[in-house]
Amino acid sequence: MIILDNSVLSAFTRLNLLSYLEKIFTSAIISKEISEEYSQEWKNNIPNWIEILESDKSVQLKDIPISLSSADLSIIRLALKLNKPIASDDRSIRNYSKKVGIPITGSLGLLKTLYKKNLFKTKDEYQYYLNKLQKDVYISDELMKWAIED
Repeated sequence: MIILDNSVLSAFTRLNLLSYLEKIFTSAIISKEISEEYSQEWKNNIPNWIEILESDKSVQLKDIPISLSSADLSIIRLALKLNKPIASDDRSIRNYSKKVGIPITGSLGLLKTLYKKNLFKTKDEYQYYLNKLQKDVYISDELMKWAIED
């Protein structure tokens, strides 16, 4: 199980790969705030393997950066309460999650996991999705090199 941020949810929707995530995570969670942020076009098509939960505001957070929105904080609180990792491409979420000990991955890491689990037919298909993702998310040369390495 993993907690999805809007950045990953949207990226995988645009890549038409959201259903692939179910193959590596039998279930996922988004917060109510994330579901409200999610595109109106897609909101009514959230798959049933993605559960929408209310964030627990009683989970105390310290030294919160001003760059984190209430939606960002909602998934951080869920991750801490449920002891689950987060998938986000948002730098502020990633940095704060690491600071408070939440395992974190992003769209690139998830794509690489799909590739390593042979969910793409060929390396060319994987490269195609990497290139498409790069139009959506900034990926440094160093990270792209990591993604391509076997």
